[in-house]
Amino acid sequence: MAKPQLYKFTDIQNRLETLEPGQTYIKPFVTSSVSDTMCGGLNFLNKVSVPWDLTCDEIIYCMEGTFRLVCDGEAYICKPGDVLYIPKDNHIKYEADEKAVIFYAAYPHNWKQLAGITYVPGIDPEDMPGPV
Repeated sequence: MAKPQLYKFTDIQNRLETLEPGQTYIKPFVTSSVSDTMCGGLNFLNKVSVPWDLTCDEIIYCMEGTFRLVCDGEAYICKPGDVLYIPKDNHIKYEADEKAVIFYAAYPHNWKQLAGITYVPGIDPEDMPGPV
């Protein structure tokens, strides 16, 4: 049986402190190597708008700042403590006017591989999964 795993915000907090305007940083913690059903991690945003075609279901929890998701011209504004569900197959934008921190959980765990995605803005190359 798999055991719980603890991931510390302090391990990546320096990335938030040094995040320049116009940048995003994504740290996937729960990946295909950890779970065969879901994935999740943290996303730091700083004065940025990132368009994306969502190929998985996603839940976002706003931890710090104000996060905005734009879908079909409608803005969903998230403040700390707010939770947002986004169904797959939507064209969206992840946005923040200042620094924001969100937690995300997505299903399925291997959505990047299934969609053939090899680049995600803000994810370090070593955190990108290999082929299916």
